[in-house]
Amino acid sequence: MKKKKDKQVKFNITKACRDALRIMLDLPDAAHSVEHVVRVYDWCRRLAKDYPQTDLKVLKISAYWHDVGRSQQSEDKDDHNIKSSQMIGDYLEKIKADKNFIKKVKYTVLNHSFTCRPKNIEGKILHDADKLSFTEDFQLLDPFDGFKDGYESKTFSRKHLAYALKTIFSDKEKGMSYFYDGLILPESKKILKSKEKDLKKLIKVFEKYLDNDSIQTN
Repeated sequence: MKKKKDKQVKFNITKACRDALRIMLDLPDAAHSVEHVVRVYDWCRRLAKDYPQTDLKVLKISAYWHDVGRSQQSEDKDDHNIKSSQMIGDYLEKIKADKNFIKKVKYTVLNHSFTCRPKNIEGKILHDADKLSFTEDFQLLDPFDGFKDGYESKTFSRKHLAYALKTIFSDKEKGMSYFYDGLILPESKKILKSKEKDLKKLIKVFEKYLDNDSIQTN
């Protein structure tokens, strides 16, 4: 009976993840696309390897649903983490998931935003994975192979890259140290540190876009 129950939970999570992606497909947000969600989950799996106590089921569904609230967030404030937590909570209740499981997922999703400091390991992993995903956005374009032409002509890539730059270097006085200090796990900080040299080179090339109000990033 126990094995049968585990299979049923796994099936529900898989379906729930697909349903989250369907919501994200309709989201007109270049920086928080389906690709972003997939990258966040990849980072979650990578970071979770150092924490065997991680509930991988909670982590997976939280990663896939962490940004769905952007489809309902208020225009005057960024409360997508609250909306996302409410949406996944309602969803899991409808499929009659375990109450304790629902509580963990809602808490993990609620606390993934930059200024949050979750106490559970799943929350810490998702929080950092969401931030580290932006360090990969630069791979969308090749700065050594017709970079300028490609960058100027592709609206999606331009907005996406501008958002990533603004996220990592949101505090110009502190530079990347602000983003670095915002990470929670020591493993996350090591990873960002290893990318620091390349990221600083890119910021010099694209810093003019950081003050360009014509670039819509949300």
